[in-house]
Amino acid sequence: MTLEDGSVVNYAGNRLEVSPQHLAALGLIYAPAHGWQGAIVWNYVGRRFLDQENEAPVGGYTTVDAGVGYRFARFELRLDGYNLSDRRDPVAISELGDGQAYRLPGRSVVLSATFDLQ
Repeated sequence: MTLEDGSVVNYAGNRLEVSPQHLAALGLIYAPAHGWQGAIVWNYVGRRFLDQENEAPVGGYTTVDAGVGYRFARFELRLDGYNLSDRRDPVAISELGDGQAYRLPGRSVVLSATFDLQ
């Protein structure tokens, strides 16, 4: 890669910044046509680097999502929680400047209702 001042930087052999070395997910979902529903999902994001030079390593992290709901004939009510462990690890490099990173969104809970109009 050639920089503005004409110098050349070689990133050959380096990992792409914030791309994890390993990813894994495991989920258990119970969703019958009527009645109680439930889900739990575990996600793992492995070790990665925050810079092109691969000099700023960060460790992996896990998150857990879960939900419960009840499905009637034409109506469904759900309560879902995301990132229940409230991890705030860096997940993307920001375009705002060097050393800036976007963090994983914090814990959130969503209550939803769905209607079937047919």
